[in-house]
Amino acid sequence: MKYPNIYSLFRDRVEHYRKRDGEGDGGDVFYFRQEERWQGVSWNRFDMEAHAFGYALLASELTLGASVCILMGNVPEWPICDIGTISAGGVGVGLYPTSSAEQCEYIINHSDAEFVLVDTRFQLDKILSILEKLPMVKAVIALDEEAARSAQGVLSYKEFLQIGRDNRERVSSLLKERAEGAQADDTAIMVYTSGTTGLPKGACLSHRYIINSVESLRQTIPVYDTDVSFSYLPYCHVAERISGLYNRLYAGASAYFVDDLTKLWTYMLDVKPTVFASLPRFFEKIHARVVADLEKVSEEEQHRFHEALALGRKISQLRQAREAVFGELQKKYDERAFPILSKVNDYFGGRMRLATSGGAPLPFEIAEFFDACGIPILQAYGLTENICVAFNRPENYKFGTVGPPMPGCEVRIETDGEITVRSEMMFSGYYKEPEKTAEVMRDGWLLTGDLGEMDADGFLKITGRKKELIILSTGKNIAPALIENLLKEHHLISHALVYGEGKSYLVALVTLNQMEAEEYARARRIEYEDFASLTRNKEIVSLVQEIVDRVNQRVSSSEAVKKFIILDHDLQIETDEVTPTMKIKRNVVTERYGELLHGLYS
Repeated sequence: MKYPNIYSLFRDRVEHYRKRDGEGDGGDVFYFRQEERWQGVSWNRFDMEAHAFGYALLASELTLGASVCILMGNVPEWPICDIGTISAGGVGVGLYPTSSAEQCEYIINHSDAEFVLVDTRFQLDKILSILEKLPMVKAVIALDEEAARSAQGVLSYKEFLQIGRDNRERVSSLLKERAEGAQADDTAIMVYTSGTTGLPKGACLSHRYIINSVESLRQTIPVYDTDVSFSYLPYCHVAERISGLYNRLYAGASAYFVDDLTKLWTYMLDVKPTVFASLPRFFEKIHARVVADLEKVSEEEQHRFHEALALGRKISQLRQAREAVFGELQKKYDERAFPILSKVNDYFGGRMRLATSGGAPLPFEIAEFFDACGIPILQAYGLTENICVAFNRPENYKFGTVGPPMPGCEVRIETDGEITVRSEMMFSGYYKEPEKTAEVMRDGWLLTGDLGEMDADGFLKITGRKKELIILSTGKNIAPALIENLLKEHHLISHALVYGEGKSYLVALVTLNQMEAEEYARARRIEYEDFASLTRNKEIVSLVQEIVDRVNQRVSSSEAVKKFIILDHDLQIETDEVTPTMKIKRNVVTERYGELLHGLYS
């Protein structure tokens, strides 16, 4: 560990960029949209506002180790307040912007939060509706000044910062004592698990966890202060918090905050990022756009593209098989194929050098397509309790796996197939829940609950969840995630749920990726009234049957899906069917669509 705590990392980075800028403001570290243009936030402002926020917390009597809950979208004030909270000896806790008032109430109270920060009037109204049920909260702070003025007892963000500036002399020594005195094993942040099967648990993540994780990332897929990236994945999720906020802070890399996800494509072409971390869904959308645009060009151009793509796929497959790419083949790709395929990078702005995907398996066809075009999308595996477990490397990757173990992390496969992990990047336990902590720890090893296998080349493959095993009436144990992930390898499938507990065979409920399905229909001149009618179209149903049949050929007869049903809509966060990270809430979906699933056995 280069730094003893987060505050020392923060101070070092601020001073470094101030000096590099000739004792100026250090240049801009964050960018946000205002009046239809990008506005910068300098390192100096980052420093001043983070300290002012910390001073205000101390002036408002923040208890050492108490939580500050942040209910905001991706705005510069999120990392500013997070660093300010840690500096003041508090614990930063993120709340998903999509959370209901009831979900917010649970986490705010469970985390013993003393302050709640919101951005918009909508989020403020959510907190005000439960404020009487939040006995420990000392203040609610709103980024929206007008919303703050309209609510009695609510402070605006600017007012709160002014409290900090006004009390700087009185509390600065206390902040210095708490910030510099923070020990490596002290809790810096709490990240609440998404709760696919029950109430979320607050994972305590220490300064040691964060800094070791970032240093492991830097050895695996380093980013630099010359890199440009977006911040749009939720900061309350561990991946964006560690590999986004703290990793960028360590590297000194700038971030552009996306205020409207529907404009991400436009911003992509404007900002031209060099590093892009996303979920599989976005890469599927880019793929659909490429395919749609291809249909607009001449047959001759289409032929040249597909010829180049076939060559690119061949090279991709050789690399993954650890076979040599002979000089003549590489030369042919460089001279004939790459000039055509490299234009796909223009869909990302034209400068992208590193792309990563997480949260769910990336469809194999999508992964191979982009790799053939010179854009390998690196998949990884981690969990809230230990974010850095395995990662594919730019020079060493294999699709269908999550890569080799990361530096500093030991991975072991138990006799029952469970993945266990040991590292200096493990969480400290679940807040106020020692029994649940004990359930996932054994002799210093973290029991992930995930099933996996390690191949001959040292690449980890995830095959399922231990708790989600289905036991058929034949006594056969089935890991549904393995089959679901195989189904989702095809870009048409958005979600898949395999069902069959106590039954003699498996069935599946699937949903379609709307953009991919509609592009497929347009390319084949399939007529349809709306998306719901398209899901019932004979050609679409036949295509899904082909996908299921291909998956069945890759698994045992007991694991084969005998029947399936296609929903006429996708699963949604808003209807509580998937988590904010797009993981299926199996109990909710099984109960909600139980009649449809049971009907497949009649």
